[in-house]
This record gives sequence, C-alpha cells and structure tokens, in this order.
Amino acid sequence: RRCSWRSYSGNAIEDKTINLINDFIENLPGPPFGTEARFEIISAPGKKEGVKGTYGVIRGADTFIAGAVKETPREMEDYGYQFEKIILYATSLGLGTCWLGGTFKRTLFAEKLVLDEGEVIPAVTPIGYPAGRRTVIDTAFRFFAGSKKRKTFSELFFMKSFETPLNETSAGKFAIPLEMVRLGPSASNKQPWRMVIDGNAVHLILQRTEGYGKMLHIDIQKIDMGIAMSHFELSAKEAGLAGGWVEANPNIKLPELAEYSITWITGE
Repeated sequence: RRCSWRSYSGNAIEDKTINLINDFIENLPGPPFGTEARFEIISAPGKKEGVKGTYGVIRGADTFIAGAVKETPREMEDYGYQFEKIILYATSLGLGTCWLGGTFKRTLFAEKLVLDEGEVIPAVTPIGYPAGRRTVIDTAFRFFAGSKKRKTFSELFFMKSFETPLNETSAGKFAIPLEMVRLGPSASNKQPWRMVIDGNAVHLILQRTEGYGKMLHIDIQKIDMGIAMSHFELSAKEAGLAGGWVEANPNIKLPELAEYSITWITGE
C-alpha cells in the first residue's frame, strides 16, 4: 500500500494517531550496525508554501517526521532501516508519506531538531492524509521518477553467485521476503539492492549507480540498503523465518561498482 504522496488533503492528524507514532518511535529496536538515531514529529511550512524535495513539492502537509544520526561508517544503512519501519507504520495508520532524501531545505529541519555536533539529517517525510486525487504535477513527477517500475526478480536476486539469476520458484522460502525488497522504494528508483542466496544465508549487496549522488552530502544509496534490510527482515519474520543480520565474508565475486553490505542468516 505504501507509495509516495506529494499532495495532501490538509486535514489535521488526530492526536491519537500522533501518539501512536510517537510510541512506535520510542520503542524502535536498535538497528543492525548499532548507530544511534533519533526521530521526531515536527511542524514545518507545507500546506500553502510547500516543502521542495528531489521529486516535486510537498503540498497540503505541515506535519513531518525527521531524524538525526551521528556520522559513523554505517549510519546511513541504520537510518534507512529504522526510518522505513516508521514510514510503514504510518502507512498502516492510513497516512501518506514521501521519502525526501536528496534535496530539501535541511536548515529548516535542523532548527526544529536542534542538531548536536556531528549529527546529520539524511531524510525526512511528510505525514498526512493523501489528497483525493493526485495533482497533475504529482503525477508527472511519479512518471519521470519511474515510481511504478521495478526491475524483474531475476535482475535483482541470485543463487550462490551473480552468474545464476534467481526466479520466484527457485527462491523457495525466501521468495516473499525477496519480493518485498523488490517492491521497496529507493532514491530515484535506482533499486541498487542485489541479494545472493547461499543455503540459509542471504547476502545483501549494494550495486552502485555510477556517478549517482556525488553532489549530495550523504551516501543516499546506503539508505536504500537500510530500506531493503527492513523489508526483508519484516517479511521474513512474518513468514516464520527466524534469523538476524550479521557481517560475514560472502566469498562472492562482485560485479563492477558493487560492494558487500550485510548477511541475513536464518535457522529455519
């Protein structure tokens, strides 16, 4: 159900719903790489003025979720991992969201969050009730971003090496978690995640897009890795595949511009 919304009705979010989100944030488990992040619901101009992001202007919403994280070697993966869980929870409450991670007015959100030294704001999202129908501009931005298009299963997932593409049948017990990764959101819809199954291990690989994001002050494709981790973990656990994330040596020959991220190990 989750998709990007840039146009909102302007109706206020009920206090009960805000409290539920705050409780969810407060009880978020720690991320795989142990980075400390904090998230807050804040107010920002949006209903009339709009908040400009990489893909269009957010209108009709003046409530946002923003987060700050200390810079560490793996802070972007951890941020994406936790923030996507919050976004999915907001979706379950009937709210619309839109990842803003490339360009947005960070100074505005930095003032609201009161950043500590060494903290950065990798991404934010508006939250609100989607407008009854998308505006022409919203529809155009979704078209140019390729929001509805996804790479095929066999382009993203592999068996033991990148020489053996995977299909839904051969994926077996991992088919649904992998499909949930395939459907995940990513910056500019680049879909940089690749996963390689080897027995009860599933290795997550970042397949970088050459030159992408160099002008940004954050490693935006590592945020996408965190999103993939959230989608895989949540759906694996719902499917009864107990397991967890570990750093391992996958011993896989990687394609050009690819780098190892982390491995899911399941005992099922």
